[in-house]
Amino acid sequence: MSQSGRRRRSALRRSAAAATAALTLWAATAVVVAAPQAAAQVDPVDVVVTLGPGASTTVAKTVTTPAVPPNPDLVFLADTTGSMGGAITDVRDNAGAVTSAVLDAQPTARFAVAEYRDAGDAFAFRVDQNLTGDTTAVQDGINAWVAGGGGDLPEAAINALFEIGSGAIAFRPDGTRIVAWFGDAPSHDPSQGHTLAAAIAALQAADIRVVAVNVGPAGGGLDAGGQATAIVAATGGVLLNNVPSDQVAQAILDGIRAVQVTVTPTITACDPQLTLGFAPASRTVDSGDVAAFTETIAVNPGTPAGTYHCTVDFLVDGASRGFVEQNTVHVPGLSIDDVAVTEGDAGTTPATFTVSLDRPSPDPVTVDFATADGTAVAPGDYSATAGTVTFAPGETAKPVTVPVVGDTVDELDETFTVTLAAAGGAAITDAVGVGTIHDDDRDGVFSCRASAVNVVGIEPVVANPADVPCVDDAEALAQVGLNAGALTVGAKVLSATTDQTPDDLTSAPPAAGDDSTAKAKVDTTTISTLGLTIELGVVQAEASARCAPSGGGLAPRFSGGSTIASLKINGVSTTVGSAPLTIPLLIGSLKLNSTETMATSVTQRAVVLDTVLADVVIGEAHADVHGTGAHPNGNPCTG
Repeated sequence: MSQSGRRRRSALRRSAAAATAALTLWAATAVVVAAPQAAAQVDPVDVVVTLGPGASTTVAKTVTTPAVPPNPDLVFLADTTGSMGGAITDVRDNAGAVTSAVLDAQPTARFAVAEYRDAGDAFAFRVDQNLTGDTTAVQDGINAWVAGGGGDLPEAAINALFEIGSGAIAFRPDGTRIVAWFGDAPSHDPSQGHTLAAAIAALQAADIRVVAVNVGPAGGGLDAGGQATAIVAATGGVLLNNVPSDQVAQAILDGIRAVQVTVTPTITACDPQLTLGFAPASRTVDSGDVAAFTETIAVNPGTPAGTYHCTVDFLVDGASRGFVEQNTVHVPGLSIDDVAVTEGDAGTTPATFTVSLDRPSPDPVTVDFATADGTAVAPGDYSATAGTVTFAPGETAKPVTVPVVGDTVDELDETFTVTLAAAGGAAITDAVGVGTIHDDDRDGVFSCRASAVNVVGIEPVVANPADVPCVDDAEALAQVGLNAGALTVGAKVLSATTDQTPDDLTSAPPAAGDDSTAKAKVDTTTISTLGLTIELGVVQAEASARCAPSGGGLAPRFSGGSTIASLKINGVSTTVGSAPLTIPLLIGSLKLNSTETMATSVTQRAVVLDTVLADVVIGEAHADVHGTGAHPNGNPCTG
């Protein structure tokens, strides 16, 4: 709509003075139809923002309403008494222009035609054409108006409005209901038994707005006694005073365009991680004007990284008109990678982690970080480090550097961690980065382990349970009793020891000796089950890995052995000693002094009872080699 059109419509608000000023803008006799305004629209219709957990932003939102209220059901209501001939002629001659203008703006518009006279006339109220989209039928209904009747000044307008509000017109359930009422005289009150208050109540109940075109002066004509003022005020309509008879059709069209509509943003679907709000909660404007809102979009605290959505329908007068907004909120995610670095012999080597943001943010993003010991311990293996990483808008990667301390000590690869916390502007998706320090001073490392008794995985006395690397350890227990179903094991004076004695690799030639040893011992053991009793004297097992001369250098050599002082099976003694021996039993077998030697390990088991009920091991020792050096299996005997 042009600026002059907007000024005209604004001038036609409810006061008589404003309407009088508007008269100077009307054409002489013909209806002047302005080009229809564009359909209502939401701006911006799609909102895409990036926010961190607990953050919010505001968006200026406007809804441009249609020039004519949406989906209108328009009733032409005429006073057709004898004095209204000129006004009826004007509306009859220009009805097509009015309906065309309304349909151009709202193609779903429907129209009805009704008229009233007064008590004692041929009729007090009648419907000439019920609601229809057929403009020819509408024109025929208006053509049926003939000025006549009446006798005193008041007419039956209040009765006519009551009848329309009470079902005389078959309005659509989703239509914007408007009565365009014109006349030059007030109404009896009551009229045909209906009071002004009853007519207003019926109109309000039917959600009907009244555009009153007063072919008379302000405070007179339709509005004598303030009747029209009360009706339009109660229904949210428009009153136009001082309208000449030859300009009624134009006034009807201008009045329709001045009807106010209420826009209410309504959330129809929203992910629970988001909260939306609007200020104000609703706004009432003239048709064709802009309803402005401030939209607040908030991400709930603790929301994980991801993409979330909300849909808002801007209802017009409580009905959905397709003015829908889509909100998309990206919550960026922070992560830190794993890093591996070679230790070096001296000084420090940087282990550089990368903290990543999975999408750029328009606002700064911060996150705290701190190192923590694993098998690597600060300050001997690395320098403890903590701080805050800040991403400037648009950045997606930032380094975190941790100094790694070099040495010449033979040791296993070691690890420490860098942990992210207290993010601002993003959610943490991967909080822990693992730093691996590769040792470059060794070709392998010895391991060892000793267990006194093992009954179906239950081991009450174990030395160096971690196995790698071999360390000095000693465990003991006076006695123990274990059960596995019908099988019972009782043992006394249990012990397990492991020790590491590094070779002197600096001598020339290097000296050989035990590098790792595991020993297990039990003084007495009794095993009982299903008519079988096994009694054992002192049981000992030992396994060792040592550096021995090989090809001009040193290489691991493994050995194992065990002894059993005495053995009785159901009271019958059997000589065992240290030689391997397998004794068949009704419930399984008894294996004694078994040695299992592999390329990189040795396992010695003094007694193994293998039955369908359970497995029992008395005296187990293990020695092994682990490493990642040049030798495929590692060689801790080289420095």
